[in-house]
Amino acid sequence: MKIVIVGAGKVGYSLAQRLIQDDHDVYVIDRSPERIHNLENTLDVSLVLGNGSDVQLLNEIDMSDVGMFIAVTDSDEVNMLSCPTTIARVRDNSVAEHMDEEIRAQLGVDLFINPEMVTAQELLQILETPSAIDVEEFGQGAVRLMEFKLNNEFPLLEQPLKEIRFPEGVLLVGILRYGEMIIPHGESRLQADDSVFFLGLKESVSEVEKLWFHNYNTFYKRAVIIGAGLLGRNLTVLLEKAGFSVKVIEKDFDRCEKLANQVDKAMVINGDGTDFDLLEAEEIADSDVIIALTDDDKLNLLVALVGKHMGIPKTVVRVGRPEYIMLMEQVGIDVVFSPRLLTASQILRFVRSGEGVVSISTFEGGKAESIEIEITNESPVAGKQLKDIRLPGKALVGVILRENEAIVPRGNTQILDGDHIVLFTLPESVSKLLKYLT
Repeated sequence: MKIVIVGAGKVGYSLAQRLIQDDHDVYVIDRSPERIHNLENTLDVSLVLGNGSDVQLLNEIDMSDVGMFIAVTDSDEVNMLSCPTTIARVRDNSVAEHMDEEIRAQLGVDLFINPEMVTAQELLQILETPSAIDVEEFGQGAVRLMEFKLNNEFPLLEQPLKEIRFPEGVLLVGILRYGEMIIPHGESRLQADDSVFFLGLKESVSEVEKLWFHNYNTFYKRAVIIGAGLLGRNLTVLLEKAGFSVKVIEKDFDRCEKLANQVDKAMVINGDGTDFDLLEAEEIADSDVIIALTDDDKLNLLVALVGKHMGIPKTVVRVGRPEYIMLMEQVGIDVVFSPRLLTASQILRFVRSGEGVVSISTFEGGKAESIEIEITNESPVAGKQLKDIRLPGKALVGVILRENEAIVPRGNTQILDGDHIVLFTLPESVSKLLKYLT
């Protein structure tokens, strides 16, 4: 498919990178010569210097065969004006909330995406499950995928997986070790410091959590947030609604005022999140989790490490550069996330929806993906037993969703027309899998 992306910033770059892996013909438009130059030696895309809302420029590209148009500049207005169809990034909550179907149709925009709200909702899901590093749900909540970190005390280290009895209804589908994602088999063994991914029925994955990852029995939903930008404000509102006790520290007084007008119970503190005396005075050490959300990656790391030093059990850090994710995890940060990767995943889900993809989630900075795919009678796997199917690339079928039932498959489980299958796979295998399955 020919896809045009307006905006070569962080989200545009990440999205182009992912779409290339899916073998799309990608055009990137940006008015910044510096951004265009940065992409020249890193991505195999067609680069266009100019304004994405310039009709003459779009005509020169030849929009007649464009399958999708995605506007992700830093300006909401430009994004909406640029879109003949279909996707626009809009960061202003009030704009997205008041876009009814008629206005969307007039603008020709099929999907508005708000990166800060998408990220806040993802963080809320993780924070409500304190023992996990990441949590994703499929099949309207019937299926859950959870990522956990193993320590030296984990009781199943060095045992072959084929000898371990996991709860019924759950599979271990991935192991992240030293930055490499492994799709496990029967002889695979778990090691300390591995991150492991369990996929299965929601109640079965919860049983895994209770059996081996119950470090947070005394979780009182007390959170401290450093940074009250758009993301910090959205997350504070969501946490307050979810019953969390929230303290927010922000240097900018105007941001503090904005947030104070949005919340009822959250405490908003105008101050420096790196000021150790302030943190002690506000009794930050009593918190269950510290969440660093400023625009400065190094500052976020510093704040999280200070929080860890003060005894806060869980640390969550926002990064602008996904290449920092593994480094921060290695120095002891519990959850590291990139808003640009989460936004790119949401857009990619929409792009792939025409290929039978119902849902898609990305893990560990794009090292693995979990995809929910609808199977039709035209698919080569329809009517076959799982043991007779040879999927291209590296992938595991973790769950089959059939009407109102979720099934963790065995070798003799048959895949039927209308089933939704949830796969755990590596990014380089996604394109082959989609072509084969659909």
